[in-house]
Amino acid sequence: MEKRANHDVLTGLPNRRFFIESLDKRIMRCQRYGDNTALLFLDVDDLKRVNDSHGHAAGDLLLVRLGKILKGNIRACDMVARIGGDEFALLLDNLDADQVENKILGLMDRFKSAKLEHEGQALQFGAAIGYSFVGPTDTVSALMSRADEAMYNSKGDDN
Repeated sequence: MEKRANHDVLTGLPNRRFFIESLDKRIMRCQRYGDNTALLFLDVDDLKRVNDSHGHAAGDLLLVRLGKILKGNIRACDMVARIGGDEFALLLDNLDADQVENKILGLMDRFKSAKLEHEGQALQFGAAIGYSFVGPTDTVSALMSRADEAMYNSKGDDN
């Protein structure tokens, strides 16, 4: 019952509610002990187009595959969650900015090379990813706002 309340039915990843609770704990730990945590926000590119062109089953398949890629490319101390329809969040501990940016580049490469087929058609996907580090006076909402803004700013980098 608890797993169902805290995890996304489609991807099996932690859901927004569980993620917010975990993020709050991480912020407190960072502020108390000086730990370093980065919050990454990820927004799937063109999920609506995939749903409209290929059906919701294809969109669901894409979300499940993306969740597996994310889960398979984090450490045990890190966390990935599905926090909205086409939005995911990651918590990465003890990485500097260069390491976080390299992680993002690696994830983007994995998305591009992912073989995803639905009803005989190859589906490609990508995502916009932005991040922010926990600051000394951060709240959950402040940190999430900065990461969300960074994610939207990264969408402009692709144009």
